Amino acid sequence: MLIGAMISLSLFVHSVEAGSPAIEGLWSTLPYEMPVNPVHCGLLHSGKVLIVVRSEGKGNRPSYGAVWDPQSGTIIVQTLLWDLFCSGMASLPDGRFLIVGGRKPAYGDPRATVFDPATEKFTQVESMSHGRWYATVMALGDGGLMTFSGKDEYGNVNKAVELYHVSSGWSPEYVAPWKPPLYPRLHLLPNGNIFYPGKNSHLFTPATQTWTLNVAHTVYSSDRKYDASVLLPLRPEIGYIPRILIMGGNSPATATAEIIDLSVPSPAWQMTAPMSKPRIQMNAVILPTGKVLALGGSEISKDPGTASLAADLFDPAAETWSPAGVATYPRLYHSVALLMPDATVWVAGSNPIRDIYEKHMEIYSPAYLFTTDGNGNVIPAPRPVITDVPAEIGYGGAFTIQTPNDADTGSVVLVRPGSTTHAFDMEQRLIGLSFSVSTPGTLTATAPPNGFIAPPGYYMLFILDQAGVPSVAKFVHLTSVPTDQPPTGTITSPAGDVTIQVGQSVDFAGSATDPDGPVAAYSWIFPEGDPSASSAQSPGFVTFDDVGTYVVSLTVFDDFGVNDPSPPTRTISVQP
Repeated sequence: MLIGAMISLSLFVHSVEAGSPAIEGLWSTLPYEMPVNPVHCGLLHSGKVLIVVRSEGKGNRPSYGAVWDPQSGTIIVQTLLWDLFCSGMASLPDGRFLIVGGRKPAYGDPRATVFDPATEKFTQVESMSHGRWYATVMALGDGGLMTFSGKDEYGNVNKAVELYHVSSGWSPEYVAPWKPPLYPRLHLLPNGNIFYPGKNSHLFTPATQTWTLNVAHTVYSSDRKYDASVLLPLRPEIGYIPRILIMGGNSPATATAEIIDLSVPSPAWQMTAPMSKPRIQMNAVILPTGKVLALGGSEISKDPGTASLAADLFDPAAETWSPAGVATYPRLYHSVALLMPDATVWVAGSNPIRDIYEKHMEIYSPAYLFTTDGNGNVIPAPRPVITDVPAEIGYGGAFTIQTPNDADTGSVVLVRPGSTTHAFDMEQRLIGLSFSVSTPGTLTATAPPNGFIAPPGYYMLFILDQAGVPSVAKFVHLTSVPTDQPPTGTITSPAGDVTIQVGQSVDFAGSATDPDGPVAAYSWIFPEGDPSASSAQSPGFVTFDDVGTYVVSLTVFDDFGVNDPSPPTRTISVQP
């Protein structure tokens, strides 16, 4: 699918007045439409957007994934091996996305798959203990991922936590002593705990797999169903104090918002200023400035007649809201919004009625992208520029940023690329960096101290000038071993994809190389094969007894535990 790139601001001129782009930002509609229903979307470190689609129609519904390239305007759609509708996904340290669960056929699917940005293909990995449909997935400080909740294969809420690591697959189940909602809002705190910000707020400790219940209660007395929840920026100058903002939810919806400071001995929710509109099924996006854009939603769930088109911008320092322009299209159930590398916000979807969704996409350009000329006209703001930055940065280490705007730099931030669905972004997180001007044209910044503050993986690096105007981001990879080069695996047998009949076997063998150390381990995944997995370099014959299409993968690891970021695969087509 074709069409043009994002709308340019280069020719934009407007007079300053109330509601002008220099005050409230600019909403614009892309000149092409989304051909599939974008239910869950994640920003890849390639700058493209991964889209997991809602299955449409009745009976055996086709399920699709898609990749949108904002630069070319292309949207490439592919058919998935199973229905990933209302699954959960978050990024692994190597930049791939783990996607868990989905619908099978009306309950939760236990399978999991990984999307590789290098090949733009999905590869099945180990299945979970039980199904998950509407489950949350989030990154942990040690490089693992956690999933929680969702409906299981019997239609019951899955109360177990499961942890995933590329090297070992899924952990045992750790059953919670409480029943979570679907898509629980979960946040990783700087002490390594996981906070659930509900009416009755709870803490999970991954190190001991235990829960502490009822650590706080919201001031709003009703459940904030399908509210938005955001971990506010973590900044070194204030000791990375974790504060969480919740807003909206319920039907009829509330406009209220609350904040909790989890650094104090007895944390408690406190009311802050309300939004301008009540919102359920809204989206909330952290901008590079640290402010939070609240957009979309409605007063009555799935009711376009009560849609909240006006957006708001929250300032965490002042705890105040300001207008952020007015969108054109209602964004209700199944709408999404992501911060993009150019510091704009992409907004898509809305699916309050089955098989009907909003195809128009909008771009919100915040007010920081505009200024005024000598005649008082609004023009695009000059932006700072990052000319070079290391591709790999290590925890607690100093690294340099090349920029001609060194003297005017006001802040440097890392923003984790988002992964959003059902009014919650499972990935977004902003970390401030301390920095100084080391030489003309060079900033020296200090990376976050550990994975609890910034889980390993890819981040957008922004520099902002003294006026708060952000650069276009550069992607950097945050890791505990920044000088280590990953190994590369090769499947030597079979030489290509294979078609066999039920009950036949395929001979598998592999090899690997590492440019700066030994290859330490091999991990094969054979979906529906016998055996289903192997740690041998060359596992030999594997039998497939069920009709279907299966993607076999080989992941190799070096002596630091770093894996091949784009494992090789073979597709095995099993016919009757």
